[in-house]
Amino acid sequence: MYKTLIYEVTDGIATITLNRPEAGNAFSIDAFRETTEVFEECDRDERVKAVIITGSGKNFSAGGDVKAMQTKGYISYENAIITSGMSGAVKKCSKPVVAMINGTAAGAGFGLALACDFRIMSEKSSLISAFIGVGLTGDTGSLYHLYHIVGLSKTLELMMLGTPIKGESAYTLGLATKLVPEDQLQIATKEFAEKLKEKAPLTVALQKKLIYDHFYKDYDEYRELEARVFDDSGNTKDHLEAVMAFLSKRKPVFKGL
Repeated sequence: MYKTLIYEVTDGIATITLNRPEAGNAFSIDAFRETTEVFEECDRDERVKAVIITGSGKNFSAGGDVKAMQTKGYISYENAIITSGMSGAVKKCSKPVVAMINGTAAGAGFGLALACDFRIMSEKSSLISAFIGVGLTGDTGSLYHLYHIVGLSKTLELMMLGTPIKGESAYTLGLATKLVPEDQLQIATKEFAEKLKEKAPLTVALQKKLIYDHFYKDYDEYRELEARVFDDSGNTKDHLEAVMAFLSKRKPVFKGL
């Protein structure tokens, strides 16, 4: 049914696996759309009591497809609305969502992970905002989600510097719900999801609705602003320079243009 991910339901737990390992599970536009669709399916699927999302291969997700950023129109207002819609679908899903962060969650993968209700990481897992490194402000609601977890001051630091946040630091900051040994990541995530699926489903759904309706009540307004600013940053010469530098494996030279 899906081209960019795998959707499975076993004993009340849905597992969504981002499945573009050859690209580090980087998101194409189709992948953004399908991830939105699969969370909407989880919401409707009466078999599902809890959701796990992870990535195939070594990484959760490398974020946006940097090679595709060379294509005119990939970084756009319209596509940024799609990416924030993906994060919104996670928050609106009435089932509890657990991100199992294998390897790195960067850029849009970072935003997707932050949209989840819980994040399980190992000491080798990393969260990286990454956007600043390619001359972009950020999409997928990343800044919005991050602010709600760590506050404004830390959000500015993490978004402007783009420093990798390893598992232990993520746990200290409250970005990781649990920190486990790497070889226990899958087992620990499943055990956590098993606990969630035993809770009263209507009560969990109402808790999520309460959180979204109150704490995320201006998310649609934010999405509009985020998309406009993201489009602006994508039309700068500094963004193009950052993309070319990334692909050439050299340091970018920014000129404020």
